[in-house]
Amino acid sequence: MQMTLRQKISWQVGATLFGLLLVSAASLWGINGLHQDYGVALDGYQRLRQAYVAGTHLQTAQKLLQWPHPQSIAAARSEVSAAITSFALSDESAGPGVASPRTLPPVVSDDPATGDIRRSLQTIAGNLELLEQSTQGAPAEAVAMQRDAIVAQLGKIALLSSGIRKSTELAQEAAATKRQATFALVGGLCGLVVFLAIVLGVLHYRGVMNPIRRLTAGVHQLTAGEFKGRVDARGRDELASLANDFNQMAAELDGFYHELERKVAEKSKELIRSERLASVGYLAAGVAHEINNPLGIISGYAEYSIAAIGKFEPSSDAGHTADVAKSLQIICDEAFRCKQITQKLLSLARGGDDARQPVSLLETAREVASIIGGLREHRDKRVVVIADSDEGIAPDPLASVTRVGDAEGLVMAVEQEMKQVLLNLAVNALEAVASGSGEVRIEVREAPNGFVELSVIDNGRGMTPETLDRVFEPFFTQKRGRGDDGCGLGTGLGLSISHAIVQNHGGTLTAESKGLGLGSRMIVRLPAIHGAAVPAAPVASGRTTV
Repeated sequence: MQMTLRQKISWQVGATLFGLLLVSAASLWGINGLHQDYGVALDGYQRLRQAYVAGTHLQTAQKLLQWPHPQSIAAARSEVSAAITSFALSDESAGPGVASPRTLPPVVSDDPATGDIRRSLQTIAGNLELLEQSTQGAPAEAVAMQRDAIVAQLGKIALLSSGIRKSTELAQEAAATKRQATFALVGGLCGLVVFLAIVLGVLHYRGVMNPIRRLTAGVHQLTAGEFKGRVDARGRDELASLANDFNQMAAELDGFYHELERKVAEKSKELIRSERLASVGYLAAGVAHEINNPLGIISGYAEYSIAAIGKFEPSSDAGHTADVAKSLQIICDEAFRCKQITQKLLSLARGGDDARQPVSLLETAREVASIIGGLREHRDKRVVVIADSDEGIAPDPLASVTRVGDAEGLVMAVEQEMKQVLLNLAVNALEAVASGSGEVRIEVREAPNGFVELSVIDNGRGMTPETLDRVFEPFFTQKRGRGDDGCGLGTGLGLSISHAIVQNHGGTLTAESKGLGLGSRMIVRLPAIHGAAVPAAPVASGRTTV
């Protein structure tokens, strides 16, 4: 039967009170027993004292009666009278005005042997008085017989006194045994009550503290964000009810947390798509102008080819025919370039598949570099992609490591999101450098501990410590005013979204700068993968310059 906490406490308090009452009753009983033992001991002491005094007087009387002289008989009668006086057990026998030596009333009544001794002593006293009177005229033989009878009675009284002594000793031994039994009983009851109190206390402690410990552990799990943890609700008491309420609360919090995560994920995807479209629109404004150049070349060479072909016959000069063939080849090359540019823009706008696959950060960097090379306002700025320690490249003053070896930079990621991150970082770097002398370097290398490190380094205006602390905050931007197209220069969302994308891929995005005018470095670190095949565009070396 399961009891509530209130019932358990009531039972434990009742059991403790009952044990205390039991110990109190046993203690009172023991005190009463000690009172009786005291009376027995006091009576026994008085009996022994009386018997000892009386025995002394009687022995003296026996010795005096051995001489048949009136003086010795009178002295013997005096000794017997003294013995009678010593056997006065009652308070009245001690004489008026004499207080009883006992402070408590005797428990054991007078023994019958005491009365027999008293009566025998009185008879002997009377016989001694007669003997004293008869010694003056009675025959010697009669006096001797009467004296022998008195001596025999004295011997009998001595035997009775010895019996009183033995009975007193037996009574005292019985009292001592009873006292020991009383102490043992009271001690046993006290020990039993203490043992029961300890057992009840331990059970109560476990019954209360164990559920509290489980609740405390559940609270710690909850504060650590582990909403799946549940508290074991045992029993049907108040603590079990509290544990059930806690589990219900944890389940509700778990549901709220997952719902919040779902909504945050949805909003993050919407924000990423919006930023992606904004980036495409920003690029399209610069690329649209650049597309006119290859299209003009295409149209010019096309007109030249049409005119040239119309002027000569098939049997004309072979060199002229070669020029026509070269012009047609240039037309094909420029048309292919236009196709590549438009395909890249459309691919970035569509967003692609969200499924993760092996992605080469080096190829992504080269592709982004070719895209931003078409931005009109940044044509006088240099963009370099580095995959090794190429000769002719000045050491990076911001780099804290040495670049060694070729690095494809294979990571498991969503390709379009990686393009978006690198595009945001590269465009920000281009906007931070000066025209003419500005340079942006994109470095890819294998970092320690199984990571790939992609760095976007510029020699621009740099950042203050305050800017570094807030660089990844949403809507934080230092781009003010409006561009040539009338749109705002920055929303402050590019780096924040890039930071979220990198974190979602299990990596980190950090910013470094030694101060104003000393350039900046944005570092992307992502877990590397090995052994995956990724199609790579053919390149002449590890460095691409736009």
